[in-house]
Amino acid sequence: MSETRRTPTLLTIVRLLPMVALVAVSTAIIIRSGPGAITAQIRSLDAYSLATVAILMALFLLKSVSFGLPYTLLYLAIGHLYPLPIALLINTIGIVVNMQIPYLVGRYASIGFVDRLLERASFIQRFKGSDGQHPIWFAFLVKFIGVVPHEITNLMLGSLKVPWTSYVIGGVLGLLPGMLATTIAGSSIGEPTSIRFISSALVVVGLLALSVYLARSANE
Repeated sequence: MSETRRTPTLLTIVRLLPMVALVAVSTAIIIRSGPGAITAQIRSLDAYSLATVAILMALFLLKSVSFGLPYTLLYLAIGHLYPLPIALLINTIGIVVNMQIPYLVGRYASIGFVDRLLERASFIQRFKGSDGQHPIWFAFLVKFIGVVPHEITNLMLGSLKVPWTSYVIGGVLGLLPGMLATTIAGSSIGEPTSIRFISSALVVVGLLALSVYLARSANE
């Protein structure tokens, strides 16, 4: 390999080291502590203090650089902690916060593995080719299908230079159905036999099945 090729590769690795370290450390902490411990800490807080909201936003931000903290956990905990309208508002803002870091990294950093993932993600390539002129719809489809981890799709959408406004609007709309159903489930998690909880849980399962079906259909 020539020196000119080694230098860009080395620079890319050096630039990515802080991000990689952050992902590794945050994921390890979450796995070691356990999602249940995080939920217990959230529920022990004073729900209506600004500090609690700030901590929740920090968790959404942490989730954007970690594979150990699922959206579902945050949605359920916040749905259980707050009245439903407030919980929905907090979760929506949390989604927007969560979407920022990977998108900016993908948009402004040259990351080779993202390009390779794009080549393998045929459903994204298909939607990119047919809906390139409709970035909101494109971002919606990518986030709604959701079979690729959201941290990765955020990187991909940034790498594809999807306009920020279209990315946020489409991304939030794509995640909204699952968030609504899961938050409602969290609001009634104390009554697991209630119609509200069972119906919202069934909606979550239905959305998961639909996303898998759409992903398989796009890959055919």
